[in-house]
Amino acid sequence: MVLDVSNRRDIRAEAERLARAAVAEGVPFRLMGGLAVWLRSESVRRAPYAREYADMDFAASSRGRAAIKAFLERQGYVPEKLFNAIHGAQRLNYAEKAGLWTMDILIDELAMSHRLDLRGRLDGSQFTIPLADLLLTKLQIWEINRKDLGDALCLLADNPLGEDSDDSIGVQRIAHVLGSDWGFCHTVERNLDKLCEQWAAEPVPEVKYDVARQVKAIRATIEAAPKSLGWKARARIGERVRWYQTPEEVRH
Repeated sequence: MVLDVSNRRDIRAEAERLARAAVAEGVPFRLMGGLAVWLRSESVRRAPYAREYADMDFAASSRGRAAIKAFLERQGYVPEKLFNAIHGAQRLNYAEKAGLWTMDILIDELAMSHRLDLRGRLDGSQFTIPLADLLLTKLQIWEINRKDLGDALCLLADNPLGEDSDDSIGVQRIAHVLGSDWGFCHTVERNLDKLCEQWAAEPVPEVKYDVARQVKAIRATIEAAPKSLGWKARARIGERVRWYQTPEEVRH
């Protein structure tokens, strides 16, 4: 089924259209990145964190690879054949047929500064990856910038902490992921500090939740959560050994 394309020149409307179509057709293909934040957060749509979007990011399940390719072909997207032949086990690239934007599709996991396993997280009723995972995709960035801090800040300003559900940020999911990976945990904790600094410098008016309080609650949950033996062993080494990957290492 191909849905209405009257707003196709607006990347935000098109990302939402594709995400809704994937859910309607049972395709394990969920929006992530900045456009997912835009879909789940009203605060990011206005100053001081409103911005333009140049491309789309999706996460997909390897189990549904054939269905996803067929879905995108029906929606009029063109595969980057050489890239997909080389990197298709980890990611796929597609382009809008008129060249308006490109689409980057991660298969089963996000691998950037740290690895976030998304298997079993891509078949819910929401059009994006779960809120806890969406927040982690921002907070895992070692050299985080204002754009990504703004996205994370707006997610926390607009969404409650709670159970791992369609409508709340699952703090236990966050704690579980970080409790087995000291490096990931360390980067997130550093970025939570930066998030509080950003909130103090550029708060969003008239939001549902105080970001500083949200951060405090997340930190408390992380600190109280069980840690694996690997986490404890790596914590003893600390920053004496680098604990994150660079974009260049990920690409290779």
